[in-house]
Amino acid sequence: MTIPVTSRIAEIEKIESDDNLHDFAGPHSGKGSDFASYWIIFRIVELEKAKRSDYLFVCEYMQDVAEFDSSSAPEHLKLYQLKKKEGGYWTESELTGQTKKKKMPKGDKPVMKLMNHVLSFQALQATGVFLSNSKFHVALATGQSSINQESIGLHELEATYCAELKKAIADTRSINPSDVDLKVLELRYTPLALDDLERHLSGVMLEYLTEIAPDSASQASSLVETLFSRIRARARRTEKCVGLSDLISKRGFPRDSFVKAVESLKAIPNGAAHRIKLLDKLSQKYDWSTYEQTQVQIALTVCAREKILAGDACRWALDKSSLASILSISVDMGYSDQETFESVCECLAAEIPELRPMEIKALAIYEMTEWNLNQTRA
Repeated sequence: MTIPVTSRIAEIEKIESDDNLHDFAGPHSGKGSDFASYWIIFRIVELEKAKRSDYLFVCEYMQDVAEFDSSSAPEHLKLYQLKKKEGGYWTESELTGQTKKKKMPKGDKPVMKLMNHVLSFQALQATGVFLSNSKFHVALATGQSSINQESIGLHELEATYCAELKKAIADTRSINPSDVDLKVLELRYTPLALDDLERHLSGVMLEYLTEIAPDSASQASSLVETLFSRIRARARRTEKCVGLSDLISKRGFPRDSFVKAVESLKAIPNGAAHRIKLLDKLSQKYDWSTYEQTQVQIALTVCAREKILAGDACRWALDKSSLASILSISVDMGYSDQETFESVCECLAAEIPELRPMEIKALAIYEMTEWNLNQTRA
């Protein structure tokens, strides 16, 4: 029997109104909130690559993140509890409160809380994921090591652990242990680099945009920054919402928001095309050989990519104050591109002497183009 959309939405709204079914991290949870916000972007890219036609993320709904399969008629829900760990592996003791000697789980442990939330749904098909940057060292029914597994179903734990989990869960819900399905909950490792989440996501987004919108690939970092700001703002709002539309408006991020963000990139001038245009112009002015032009173009491609992925940490980074002065004067005095290029190259050679001549030329072209596109003076 198909459950009506109205009933599914009513369940979402009822649970939103129930204080006992929320586990808010708080509006100012710092790095943990950043981790969740960046991870949502990572997950969005995964869903887009999988050609998902619709999805909806809601921050701070029961757990850290809720992922619905639709923003208008959801049928499936996945609840995510995100936990960072500075070192070591997750063990049963930390996840469920179970040990080798005492298999009885503890209700206040994260996996038990997550399971309770998952089982609160009747109209929607709900599952849960305990997600972390650290891997899991737990006893498996197969006897194999769990450390190198990125995903582990709760039902895959050693039989005595599973039996006690089912019994404890059944007791809290007044059902038979045989009716408890541990397959609805998963332990999952994420490869996100916690030491530089923004840079990691910029690389992920660069790869994605190169596939679906190559002309906008150079805007990967900007897109990640924009998405992060929007999602984090929603993660900070923990006030009660009235109705699904209110929930989406205040704490939601539907697929169409991502699609619109990507579409908006097309209105931004194509930096790569402008760089090549300037390169061709200078190549003709200086009568560069095909070899020299090719070498500068290769260096220019590397420069653009490393600036996106590494930002100020890359070898192309420089103090732009003196460069900004040169470019500003060039515009005011009406210098030609060739005259400006020579001044910029001289500045860069003094600023970053370790760069090769071809790299200096490439960086000069990159910085001149960025200046022209941004139309900003320091």
